[in-house]
Amino acid sequence: MNLIVRNQAEIPNKYIRFIKWKIRTIDEKFNVNLLYAEVFVSKEGQNPTEYKSTIKLGIPGHDIILNNKSKNLKQLWSKSSKDIARYLKQNKLKKSKKHSLIT
Repeated sequence: MNLIVRNQAEIPNKYIRFIKWKIRTIDEKFNVNLLYAEVFVSKEGQNPTEYKSTIKLGIPGHDIILNNKSKNLKQLWSKSSKDIARYLKQNKLKKSKKHSLIT
């Protein structure tokens, strides 16, 4: 899996490592075979600063694009990781249903 992070908000590296770790563990948990993951992080406004993340997940078939906004980076990554898990779980269920219909 290719994992690309575009950090336009200049956030600390620990948050980048955290989201990479979360994506890898979720991929291993659901065994969806992610082809790639792209994470775009930007910030909007000066006071208060609002962070925006766009996560693009490349799976066999259609790509998944997730957008989240938050004023706190921990909340942003928490929401994003829950969304990733939810969509990958849905994709796995669809894939297993198609497989069971074929056999």
